[in-house]
Amino acid sequence: MGETEADQILIQQHDLLQRLTQGTAIESQALLTTYIQEQIAQAIGISASQLDIQQPLNYMGIDSLIAVKLRNRLRTDLKVDVSAIKFMEDSSVVSLAIEVSASVGQSHIPSWDEQKATLIDANDDDWLKGEI
Repeated sequence: MGETEADQILIQQHDLLQRLTQGTAIESQALLTTYIQEQIAQAIGISASQLDIQQPLNYMGIDSLIAVKLRNRLRTDLKVDVSAIKFMEDSSVVSLAIEVSASVGQSHIPSWDEQKATLIDANDDDWLKGEI
């Protein structure tokens, strides 16, 4: 039975959460820093290697739309809620990763069925009402 693209995304998200919660603190922090660096770099259209993880995020050209997209990405992939404002403040990738790591350790890792249900719910137009 072939996997759909949605199934592959769910597997990647679940694997990321498992690696974050089962690794040592240092491993989890490094993985989280790299993950956030990659997500921000992709959102602003540069390669991850070009993104200085110590530079304040507000100097990277992140506007409110990009900030909301990044917030939603972290919410989906890591099951944590980071204010979109955090992406437009003086926070760096490293400081954001430290903040998020505390939340990841406390978050509930959803089962495969819960993740699929979330994906189905995400296709509903009602999600937009909560973002406005």
